[in-house]
Amino acid sequence: PLRLPRSASGDAPAPVLICHRAAAPQSCTGPRAEVAAEGAVGRDSPRGPPLEFASWLFDELRSRPDEAQLGRVPRSHLGEVAMVPCSLEKVLGFGFLLCLDILLRELSFGPLQVVWSLSRALLCGRRRRPNSHWLTVTEQGDVLRLSLLLVNVGLVSVVFDDSQMYHYIRRESFLKLYVVFNMLEMFERWCRSVGVDLFDLLAASARRPWAKLIPRVAAALVYCFVHTTMHLVRVCLLFVAINTSSSAVFLIIVTNNFGEIKSTVFKKYSDESLFPIITSDIVERFYLVFDVLVVLARLSVSARGAAYSWIDILHWLSLIAIIEVGTDWVKFCLIFKFSDMKASTLDVYKEVLIADLLLCRSGDVPDTSLLFTASAKKASASPISGHGAPQQKTHGAGAGRGENGKPGTGVADASRLVVRLRGVHSFSHALARRIGFCGIPFSTLVVVQALSLLRSPCGATARLRNALAPMALVSVGLLLVLLSKVLLSVTLLGYAARRRGRIQKGLDLFARIKAL
Repeated sequence: PLRLPRSASGDAPAPVLICHRAAAPQSCTGPRAEVAAEGAVGRDSPRGPPLEFASWLFDELRSRPDEAQLGRVPRSHLGEVAMVPCSLEKVLGFGFLLCLDILLRELSFGPLQVVWSLSRALLCGRRRRPNSHWLTVTEQGDVLRLSLLLVNVGLVSVVFDDSQMYHYIRRESFLKLYVVFNMLEMFERWCRSVGVDLFDLLAASARRPWAKLIPRVAAALVYCFVHTTMHLVRVCLLFVAINTSSSAVFLIIVTNNFGEIKSTVFKKYSDESLFPIITSDIVERFYLVFDVLVVLARLSVSARGAAYSWIDILHWLSLIAIIEVGTDWVKFCLIFKFSDMKASTLDVYKEVLIADLLLCRSGDVPDTSLLFTASAKKASASPISGHGAPQQKTHGAGAGRGENGKPGTGVADASRLVVRLRGVHSFSHALARRIGFCGIPFSTLVVVQALSLLRSPCGATARLRNALAPMALVSVGLLLVLLSKVLLSVTLLGYAARRRGRIQKGLDLFARIKAL
């Protein structure tokens, strides 16, 4: 048998290649030398103790333990993956509040701004200066948006029929509904992307001649009608899924979530490419909560509401919500696992939203990067109004330095901290552009559903139909919307102002990420 010499420590046999001097006197390389060495091993090589089967088997069982290697084991990425759900819910929750703020602004501050601006223009029109405009650019934009909202509500109320859509969905086959549902979701995302750019174009055309402005307003109206119709079809799908005994529509919702996991997780993502998925899930989470509220409201005033148990209805709605949240958790855990990303990336996305919330209200600050430095906390003036802000720039040792002392952070480069169309759009539009949320189509959906509830044949509405109580209800509802908007805006702005000195990482990504 082949005898192999023991290693220097004597623990295990170490295989060596012994070359016969006569066979290969110069080198041990090459095919001839290998053949010569192979023939010389059995004749003149020094013979070591044989490798016994028992020793080999003992080494195979023990695997040669070495505790010194424990310190060299790389850190598992599963620890970062376990932190993803908590960080994900933070950024999704903050984005949900921003979407709610945008919606409340369209329904409260927008009409108030239009009433105030038109009243001021009519009362003070004679005293305006020559070559000046009746309305400011933001006021004109609010007038256009409110006009689109009112006209769109009228078109949807006349053209779209909820009952026909409801019965159409109920009698269609599972496969056809599955295709329609997936197409609806795809085109709804496309409409969101187009809608944000379309309203940017409309705002930039505020001072254009009427010949150029009217076609763009017409295009925006067509877009609002199409997008609102998609919202209404989605609500009808959920209403059919809850209101019928058939589980076809419910299976469509469930299978669509698993299809979303399949289409997203097996890809490599970066910090820039992952942000559109985050913003899309923020908007979809907001859609889901509102859809659930609409379904509950419609069932509460439905003539067949007594035929269904509220326990069963809440069970199905809770199941849909759990599936939606669980799908998001699984999807992003797998994305962060396969892309080898850190969970802190989600916190950076939240910092970007905070920067948008502050920068759109910063005013004419010479250097907007000063709003996010530690010295801004000691400034006497408010960092939001832009009055009394420091005029000088900081040139400290850390200015313009990022991690590891490298230049190029967002704090030093003030040109990167610019919100597009600031001073042209309202404050909420900067966040709408970042998230990819279109307020007018969704506001139309809210108004249409509210009018439908007021026209419902429930007992309370029937008793109040011939009195002034419906008008009182509308007035109280508008007042609650206005107060909710004020409270939410103050809360979000205070939260952002307290964290403005701790969002340096978000400023690095500020100019490089956007929604769909």
